Amino acid sequence: MNRPVQRLVVVALALVLLVPVGAIGVSQLLGSGGTQQPAETAENPDDRPTVDPAEQPPRPELPRPEEPAAMTEQSAEGAQATLTYLLESYDYMMSSGDTSVWEDSVDPNCQACVGFLQNTEVLAAQGGYLVGGAFEVTGTSFSGTGEPPATGTAVADFTQEESILVDDPSLQAVPLEAESGQMIATLAWDGERWRATDLSIVPAGAGASDAGGAGG
Repeated sequence: MNRPVQRLVVVALALVLLVPVGAIGVSQLLGSGGTQQPAETAENPDDRPTVDPAEQPPRPELPRPEEPAAMTEQSAEGAQATLTYLLESYDYMMSSGDTSVWEDSVDPNCQACVGFLQNTEVLAAQGGYLVGGAFEVTGTSFSGTGEPPATGTAVADFTQEESILVDDPSLQAVPLEAESGQMIATLAWDGERWRATDLSIVPAGAGASDAGGAGG
């Protein structure tokens, strides 16, 4: 395996938002210019011990999640359902490498979205996968423009369980801590469904907005 590519996957996955901050500091994740540094295993993957691939945590066999019908409704509920689905399908996508669960719900011009999908594909090509890391959405809100809304911003409160990133089956896996916070997505209606045009994350305690007024 190409070690520089493995480093790219471990670090770049975190930078494009959805690998938890166990692999990289919150300040880097948010682009806030802080001083917290990436974990040693992410920064220097060549220093990790080699392992027998048979001793790695097994790849989860998760069912492909079904899309809620509301995702194709031009409404606040549809926008919120889209963001909820992106989060709740994350562990399936990262364990299986099947990016199709996100492709219909992200805009091709969403740099964070496309970069994340590309890195997920690279991870899968290396034989890598995620164990755990499921999101639970505990509340959502949406502020839209137009009636019915054509664009807007959806916010989802979430918790994410701890996980293990197996980026190279021949190297020691990377443990990732449980997280909580808010995912913020700008969304646009494309005539048939909602698509994310940008994604950002606010960790718990960092001044996130209140999304508790609507159900997830």
